[in-house]
Amino acid sequence: MASFQYQFAKDGLKYVDPVTFMGIRYLMAGAICFVIAKNFRPILNRDTLLVSLFTFISSGLWIYGLVYVSPDQSAVLSYTMPLFAIPLSMVLIKENASRLIWAGAIIGFLGVAVYSFALTTSGGSVVGQALSVGNAFFWALYSVYMRKLRVQDPVRTVATQFFLGGLFYLVMMPFTFYVDPTPEFFADLGYVTVIGGVISLLVWSAMLRLESVGRITTLIFAVPATTVVIQSALTRQFPTLLSVAGICVMFTGIYVSRLKSGREIVVAADQLETGVQTEPS
Repeated sequence: MASFQYQFAKDGLKYVDPVTFMGIRYLMAGAICFVIAKNFRPILNRDTLLVSLFTFISSGLWIYGLVYVSPDQSAVLSYTMPLFAIPLSMVLIKENASRLIWAGAIIGFLGVAVYSFALTTSGGSVVGQALSVGNAFFWALYSVYMRKLRVQDPVRTVATQFFLGGLFYLVMMPFTFYVDPTPEFFADLGYVTVIGGVISLLVWSAMLRLESVGRITTLIFAVPATTVVIQSALTRQFPTLLSVAGICVMFTGIYVSRLKSGREIVVAADQLETGVQTEPS
């Protein structure tokens, strides 16, 4: 799902300004999530308000970054996220990251760097690059807070994120409003709202409920690899050797991050013997 997100969003910017695009997307996605939850009351507490703010800032930086850089460049820069998420999770929610998780994140990022050489044909705008890296930081921040809020109703939490973010955008929309309601615009809006918005964020929330931030965030290195596979299938062209090398390094990073250290294995064995269940480290 994430592999197509950047292309649809970039294309959508031909027909609508960034603020209106995100505002419509957020309000529609929030309504859909409230319908799924069968409860139209937003969850209003400090941490939910913060995660909503971080989501709003992240998406704002992302969509404005796409104005200045290509979808591939935006994707590559967004995948710096695990390097922010792991230390943030250690500071904010006291999650321990093993050396294997750190190693996996660094190896995965090196794979992204190799892959970026195959994808990027120009340096792009410095402003666009800075906005995209800012998006990665706030994406990491809201991911950490989603992990912190794992005991809340996940669907209502996501619905509240979208609803409050939509209100933030709604305040700004009169100053930038522009829409060309073509069929292409509605197709792009539909994808980034339903698949790239509702489904993706619900799945991401569910993943963060299951495991630590460090283990989950390194999995996003699979997205550029999936992008290459999809593009190769559509164009019937084999990816370049540099792309293949980058993919292999990314999956190596994912594999390393999923390994368990000797201490974790001992703890797991003790839990099996005693029947005691603890929160994953």
